[in-house]
Amino acid sequence: IGCCSRDGLMRLLHTSDWHLGRSFHGASLLEEQAAALARIGELAREAEVDAVVIAGDLYDRAIPPAEAVLLFNDTLAQLRQDGAAVVAIAGNHDSHVRVSIYDPLLAALGVTIRGDVRRADQPVLVQPRRGGAPVAIYPLPYLEPAVDGPWLARGPEGDSTAPTRLRHEDVTRLALGRIRRDRLGRPDHHAVLVAHTFVAGGQTSESERELTLGNVDRVSVDTFAGFDYVALGHLHGSQQLDGPRVAYSGTPLPYSFSEQHHSKSVRIVELDAGGAAAVVELPWP
Repeated sequence: IGCCSRDGLMRLLHTSDWHLGRSFHGASLLEEQAAALARIGELAREAEVDAVVIAGDLYDRAIPPAEAVLLFNDTLAQLRQDGAAVVAIAGNHDSHVRVSIYDPLLAALGVTIRGDVRRADQPVLVQPRRGGAPVAIYPLPYLEPAVDGPWLARGPEGDSTAPTRLRHEDVTRLALGRIRRDRLGRPDHHAVLVAHTFVAGGQTSESERELTLGNVDRVSVDTFAGFDYVALGHLHGSQQLDGPRVAYSGTPLPYSFSEQHHSKSVRIVELDAGGAAAVVELPWP
């Protein structure tokens, strides 16, 4: 592929919002989705990535059709067979419990599917195949303020440390506070965050599900300060929000007429020894 240098510390492929099982005006997209995921696998293999991160909305609904589940399982098995660790999170379309039910078992085999926010401060440590220290990848699943907020707001003594009415930014900052405390014990590790949320300034399309009414679902870019790379999911167009450091990969397929001018792609990200991210987008027709 010739996307990045050979002496980089860590190389990963960033993708998101597969929405497996989705239909388009009544027509199944499973065949097109299978072709797109096969292409993602080819690119991961050609780029010799250390990890593939999937930033949420693995499925289009909480109880996906069996064919979609089989496609997801086969894709992850192939990615792992080709040597890449897999780190995925639940998005707002997914059932957090269902998609991550076997996470503790699969993690031992190099596949992480994180849906439990209580484990967000438990990183996946990926050893780069080209040498160097492991990189800590923190999988932060989609946060629902009313559901996840009360637990996140509890302090060490069980007391509440946040307002009772939480916004998406509030719960995100609370979760990241826990992650940053874990990072204090890993001073030699670079850090990648995988999250599914609506970052302020992002461009929307018609196919995203609204998280809330108004703009209270927006999370500011500066919330993600201190991470070497932030792999985002939720918005369906590929876009950067803080140079290459904070970015959406977009969907592998267009899921609405409003996406007709999108260039669908994946992002190959390489972190150098200083943690700087070099990114190349690899599009397909």
